[in-house]
Amino acid sequence: MRPLVTTVRALKELATGLSPDAIAASPLLLENAGKSVDVLLTLEDTEKDQRIVLIRDEFSEDRFVPRHLVDLRPEVLSRVASFAERARTTGPLTLPRGWHQYKHNNLIAFFAVSRGSAEASRWIAELLPGDGSDIVLWGTTNSDKKAALEDFELAKPEMPTGWEGDWKAAVANIPERRAQRRRAATPPDVEILMPPLGEQSTTKGWSYEKWLASITDDQRSFVEASTGKSIRLRGPAGSGKTLALTLKATREVRKARQASVDLRVLMVTHSWSLATDVADSLDSMGMGLFQEIDVFPLLEIAKTISPQYANDDSGFSLAGDDSLSGKQAQLDQILEVLDEFIVGDWITYRERVTEGLRVRFDSPEINERKALAWDLLVEFGSVIGAAAIFPGAGAEARYFQLPRATWMLPLESRDDLRVTFALYTKYMANLDARAILTSDQVLADLLSHLETHAWNRNRRTQGYDLIFVDEFHLFSPLERQVLHYLSRDVSMYPRVFMAVDPRQSPSEAFIGFAADETRSSSIAMYDDIGEITNFELATVYRFTPQILDLIKHVHHEFPTLDLGSDWDINFSAVESAQQPGEVPVLSVAASRPAEEIDIAKAVQQLYQKGRIALAIVDPRQWRRFSELASRIGESGKFHVSTVQSRSDVEGLRHRGRGLVVGPAEYLAGLQFDSVLVAGVPEMRINQTPNERTRSLSLLYLALSRAQREVRVYVNEDDGGEVEVLTRAVANGIMKRERGSLV
Repeated sequence: MRPLVTTVRALKELATGLSPDAIAASPLLLENAGKSVDVLLTLEDTEKDQRIVLIRDEFSEDRFVPRHLVDLRPEVLSRVASFAERARTTGPLTLPRGWHQYKHNNLIAFFAVSRGSAEASRWIAELLPGDGSDIVLWGTTNSDKKAALEDFELAKPEMPTGWEGDWKAAVANIPERRAQRRRAATPPDVEILMPPLGEQSTTKGWSYEKWLASITDDQRSFVEASTGKSIRLRGPAGSGKTLALTLKATREVRKARQASVDLRVLMVTHSWSLATDVADSLDSMGMGLFQEIDVFPLLEIAKTISPQYANDDSGFSLAGDDSLSGKQAQLDQILEVLDEFIVGDWITYRERVTEGLRVRFDSPEINERKALAWDLLVEFGSVIGAAAIFPGAGAEARYFQLPRATWMLPLESRDDLRVTFALYTKYMANLDARAILTSDQVLADLLSHLETHAWNRNRRTQGYDLIFVDEFHLFSPLERQVLHYLSRDVSMYPRVFMAVDPRQSPSEAFIGFAADETRSSSIAMYDDIGEITNFELATVYRFTPQILDLIKHVHHEFPTLDLGSDWDINFSAVESAQQPGEVPVLSVAASRPAEEIDIAKAVQQLYQKGRIALAIVDPRQWRRFSELASRIGESGKFHVSTVQSRSDVEGLRHRGRGLVVGPAEYLAGLQFDSVLVAGVPEMRINQTPNERTRSLSLLYLALSRAQREVRVYVNEDDGGEVEVLTRAVANGIMKRERGSLV
């Protein structure tokens, strides 16, 4: 097989689990066949990017990994991307201990996947000379001896001729390929221009007065409520929380203008995506520029007002451009450090820590490891970092003296604290070696600045009178503390207006199923805010009464199951403001192939009616449906987009028609005319409450993306009907259809 030249971005995209057959339908990836090599790029790559050359002599069954590693493709590609990123450092290349590297001149060998997997295969990689930090992966070996590299160097083949020319030609094609993708996304018979989709379609061009005439009594109560105290606005997806925040901010600015009062308002978000939506909503009110209102992600505010970063020339780069991308980058770093620690230093701590923590470190389960990484992220950022404790003399003793709160990771002994701080020390060293700053570090430094006399003086002009927070449930304890200090008047409690969806948690947004195993809490911290008024939104606009009935059914089917605060919504009081629609359908096919035929038929039937989602409830079934998306896209009749992460959501909000395929958890924030729900896991009686809660939450998320029509697909190969949906049919909330029999 011909060599492949690719980039870190492209490998990371493939490492999400995207099927190679789905590359043609990917909105980001593109392949180019050169004269000597094949090139895989993303639309964001440039000629100056680092290049990764894969010599594919061993690649017979797969285009991207050797034959014996095909089943581990995502992990293999993720590690190659991580290796390439490390190769960019100016100093000596150092890999995690668990990779078991050995070197010879410019050659380096390292485990292709986690220790013990796939016969401990090692990549043989070479660092090419020059400023580009290019690397070549020559192949794999099972040898654990440096002599194998010495022998390889003597018999090393030549680099493929013309590979750099093929690279440049492929990069030169990117602008045209971008244009082709845009044209392909706009078939002549499909109108794709529509207002950005948000809760209650806030940007449909209505004036402020028209909106006030159309909102519900619950929303009006919030919009007209006094600003003398903080308010927590609670409601499920689609209940109009973002709209209510936008209208209230607009109302308070109008009142201030009429009274000639100087008012400063902040609308703070967790991501640039949501900040853009809110800004668009304000613009759509038809009242001109709101100079009194700032709309930013919290991290952007920190970068703006924190003196440490206003003139930073340290050479460090920030991991992520908002809290959403920043936290994901931090999790990746912590997982890497944790893996290295467990195969190395853990042995010296293992017998002294408490049993509960020892079990978590020893667990081979990937979900347990992710959950532990999340708890460590909260501990590192919201506990140690927030206290401005840095590795060094006396730092461990300061950490031991910190009071513990109920929302923190349970650490029951001094040795539990000691091993946690040892991990923190390694984590910080890893960040320093790679010249990386995290969003938590920036916010911790900002918190220190906000507690100074300098900020106490400056807040009179730079602070805010009213602070609106959308998606408050996603903010960490550290981020919530920062909010307290952004108010303008130190003589009174901050006036903070928080929109909360109790069903969503930050850990679930980042680590999926593994959130069930976390020990730290997402408990709201309202310290120093003062008295809080609670408003509950009981009317939803996103979906029809029939879809709402199904969502209520899923909730009420488990009255004896302790679903916790994530389900703390009074569904008996929730009503839909939409016109009646189709009764949701439960389609039962005879087999997996038959189910896929039924889904393809549904896409054909519904495509011209509006935008469609294929929401996969169980992410473990993603590969199968990714391949189905590829086959549907190859027909040329449909525009198909796949979503494998939250970052993929950008650019999909404004498309009026097309099929979007992705795990349900990554479709949050999007809205569709029709939703096809598949990959529904069994909800067995012997499931743990955590497993069932997770499955129900993802099913809720999938169902609540639809405006007008929902169809749920199951098949007899995977166990047939799920009991909760069978009872929905019996109660007349769904109708059953017999699917294909092939």
